[in-house]
Amino acid sequence: MSTYIDLHISNGDVVLDAGLNPSYLTDRAAIAQDIVHAILDTGLAHLLISDRGTGVTADTQVKLKLLVEDDLRIMPGTVRIEQVASGQWWVFADTIEFGPIANPITGDL
Repeated sequence: MSTYIDLHISNGDVVLDAGLNPSYLTDRAAIAQDIVHAILDTGLAHLLISDRGTGVTADTQVKLKLLVEDDLRIMPGTVRIEQVASGQWWVFADTIEFGPIANPITGDL
């Protein structure tokens, strides 16, 4: 039995299964999706991509870390926001119940 269930969203649309029914994410994947959507809703992800200055980027990373750590399902002190390539940012964290998550902040969400 899953603790957390959420609709699977990709490219801003609900993902459908072969029977054209909505597909769902559970537990760790649902938490990861919720976190990325919370980040995208704040508009801070756009600052990471558009700003090339290290001062503003560092401030934005701190704001994002604090936002993610506000989620009660995330273990405090485990959040990392990293740029893996130019314009590609990822969030890494440990959930309290389900282990680590790693999701792109930018991309196909």
